[in-house]
Amino acid sequence: MLKKALSGFLLLCLASLAFAGIAELESALDLAQNADQAMQAIVAHRDGLKTLDELRSLQNYWLQIQPHSCQDWFHAKHRAQPQNPDLEYLWLRSLADPGLQISKARQFIQKYPMFYWGYRLFANSYSQILLDPNAPQDLRKDIGSNLDADRRILEKGLNHWPGDDYILLALFHQYAALGEDELAENQLLKLSDPEVIETNFHHVFEFIEDTGRLQSFEKLFPAAVSLSIAKGEIAASDSLAYYQFYWLEALKKARAWDRMKGYLEDWPELKARPENLRTRILMHLGLNEKENALSLLEQALTSGAIIYPEAASDEAYSGLQTLPDFARLMIAAKEDWDAKRPLRREKVLQERTAIPAALETLKLLDGSSLDPQTLQGKVLILDFWARWCEPCLHSMARLQHWSKDKNDLLLLSVNVWENPLEKQEIAEFYQQQGFGSGLCFAEADVSQTWGFGAIPWICAIDKEGNIAFSLSGNTPVLEETLDFWLEALREEL
Repeated sequence: MLKKALSGFLLLCLASLAFAGIAELESALDLAQNADQAMQAIVAHRDGLKTLDELRSLQNYWLQIQPHSCQDWFHAKHRAQPQNPDLEYLWLRSLADPGLQISKARQFIQKYPMFYWGYRLFANSYSQILLDPNAPQDLRKDIGSNLDADRRILEKGLNHWPGDDYILLALFHQYAALGEDELAENQLLKLSDPEVIETNFHHVFEFIEDTGRLQSFEKLFPAAVSLSIAKGEIAASDSLAYYQFYWLEALKKARAWDRMKGYLEDWPELKARPENLRTRILMHLGLNEKENALSLLEQALTSGAIIYPEAASDEAYSGLQTLPDFARLMIAAKEDWDAKRPLRREKVLQERTAIPAALETLKLLDGSSLDPQTLQGKVLILDFWARWCEPCLHSMARLQHWSKDKNDLLLLSVNVWENPLEKQEIAEFYQQQGFGSGLCFAEADVSQTWGFGAIPWICAIDKEGNIAFSLSGNTPVLEETLDFWLEALREEL
């Protein structure tokens, strides 16, 4: 009895030590002020982490800071114990080359057909490649030539682990890429893990927009709402309004205008909400009810729910141009917009900040740091972007056009949140897009260093090297806001 009790006590102690190991690392990372301190914490704690879960967590942090050293360390671990599937899997997981990763994942599954994480690695890599519009041509060719074999791998994984959400997602992406909409939707409808559903719900919206199929929203969104309530992200009392907002978004993406009209008739209070005005205008346009759409557009312009530049540039409203009153409405809206320009300028300039800019963290293509001396006598605008960010590409094109013939302006595009091994490909993509400003790169922790949470993020640097102004998103008043920034900072040069 005593021996059994001691054995249980030792197991409990070992489990506590394992938990303490990863907990201590996470505590040290929370205290780290920069990437160098984070790496010091990783080096100090990595040898004490032994279980697969601990090493996966270690890898998650390390890959964000120094992917090269992370890959080298796990490769050395694998070479030291080549028959250990955990260490081989972790090495494959650290690979930055998606082509190499997917080919070795296929081999790994053949070698260890009952190792779950091999299928998980394959499924995640496979989904990532299918979703990457910038995937190399040879990699796309490889995926295309192995469609049936790869599907068999995924189906084999489902035979061993029925209902695994990650494998189901990979099958969904394959069927969706092939245009097999019903089969793709069937995979979505099998998802059950609320965390996976919430994380991947943007793919559900993309699928709805591409196919008009709404069943996946009706089946999965309640699980995402329940999770948000459990996390405290939304109150239970707000859940109906939350659901209704996104249901209208789904109906809009599916262009299910008749169904939307019926839903609004059932819930008339939704018509009173300003945030639904744009959606209702599109609904009436989709139903060819132009007079109703014009009336709502006028209401939106009067209330400020839609601003004049947005109404004038959005092609969605072009169908209203045949109506006699449309021109009258736009003339009046422009006059009002122009008259209020001084007020908008005053509001923008009131948002002036003086946050030191970490210019030394920005690197050129050759790896050298940005030289602040080259910025003398110029207003510096920084645009933080990524290839996969569609709004970023739209705002970049507008920035390039706006910056022409401004000799006292320096515009630099800062690439973020992409594979650091793909800098040359990113530079080629940048040139192919016809962008002419300078290109820089930032480390993985750029959002913490610079203080933003989403891209596109644009900021202006004053002559003292401080962030003077900033904005997020591809706003319809981008050019005007930049004009205000430039006017103010020119006076200080």
